[in-house]
Amino acid sequence: MAPLNATSNDTPSGLAQGWVDSPDGRGTIDIVWSCIITIFLCSWSVLCLNVPAPQKGRWSILANKCRWVLFTILCPEVVTALAAEQWSSAKHSVKEFASTCKNQEGFPVWTMRQAFFADMGGFVLHSPDFPAFPVDAQQVQYLVVNKYIPYPNVDEKEIWDKNKADGFVRALTIIQTLWFGLQCIGRATQRLPVTTFELSTLAFVFCTIPTFFFWHHKPLGVEAPIALITETSIKSILGEPGACVKAPYRLSPLEFVNPPPGASLLTPFWLSLKRVFHLGTSHNTVLITEFGNSARTSPQGLSYAEMAVGAAIGLGYTGLHLVGWNFGFPTTIEHTFWRVASSILVGLVVLYLLFLALGSLVAEKIARKYFHAEAKTILELVTLLPSTLQMLLFIPALGAYGASRLYTVVEAFVGLRALPAGAYTSVNWSNFLPHI
Repeated sequence: MAPLNATSNDTPSGLAQGWVDSPDGRGTIDIVWSCIITIFLCSWSVLCLNVPAPQKGRWSILANKCRWVLFTILCPEVVTALAAEQWSSAKHSVKEFASTCKNQEGFPVWTMRQAFFADMGGFVLHSPDFPAFPVDAQQVQYLVVNKYIPYPNVDEKEIWDKNKADGFVRALTIIQTLWFGLQCIGRATQRLPVTTFELSTLAFVFCTIPTFFFWHHKPLGVEAPIALITETSIKSILGEPGACVKAPYRLSPLEFVNPPPGASLLTPFWLSLKRVFHLGTSHNTVLITEFGNSARTSPQGLSYAEMAVGAAIGLGYTGLHLVGWNFGFPTTIEHTFWRVASSILVGLVVLYLLFLALGSLVAEKIARKYFHAEAKTILELVTLLPSTLQMLLFIPALGAYGASRLYTVVEAFVGLRALPAGAYTSVNWSNFLPHI
């Protein structure tokens, strides 16, 4: 009998016969697809956006989701910090509900899922004399405690039924991120080169994991809110002695319930974007129909432990880019630019954290001495500065951050045109198995 790899007159020439093993190594397309799939799965499945306004159509909702996906790809550490602050706000709401309503009958336990649902605009208040508008967890608590509305008879199951999170996609995302992480660890263990694209993707995964944790209780893709009905007019609510309405509202008639936000990692960042790009700077009274996705800070602010975790995530994400300090690059100038960009990213995070920490310590003294005003946080102090000084403070920081991030993203792609030969060698997993 002829061997499997023999040729015969019955077999056309040029065809390989028998079992052929896969070639050793990987190609450029394997690297590209592995990174792109990992980034896309993480950015698409991790995002839990707030309930959109009723007038928004599906295309508008999809466009907003795509914008946030792009923002997540460019600034994953900001999205992680956003999720952490929303988690802190929900946790604070649970504690407040428990302390306020524990002695009142008929109030079930207020959970993290319900708090998240309220803070994302899941409850809309309908009153006799006012258009419907969303109410957050603090405002729901105020309305319940003062008996303007009954306790929302909405359990976790009903809320989770509105969740459109695809379990299969999330499971696929977890499997892909674990496999990608194992690949990078395996390559480092066997001293095989890792590309800048893979390093950037690994840094992205580093932010995705805590983001999944912080948004674990937040429903995804909710489009229809739950109505809360009050027989009391908004005018009567605002006229109550305990309402403490100090000024006409800007966005919601119940915004007097919300005290100024406490310590935050992100509020100065959002302020800089608004000032530089003139986003949301109108002071006109416009009744909100949805909560923006960029803010939800706990009234008590972040604790020192939460601030430390946020700082560690920010430093960890930017610091991972420094791992590529001695990577192989197509040209010396690209190598130098990578080192400069990575150093700038880490340096800006350090300066930002010092700005928040030291600024909070001296904000009150500086505000009283130079502006004859009160300011307890660095954000309140910055808002006292003239617009020109604010621009001189924000534009260089945002410009340096944006240019550095853009370079690391672009270099991750263009650097694939010339890689060390070892970058195409696959991990030999059999070396990790015990040999008998």
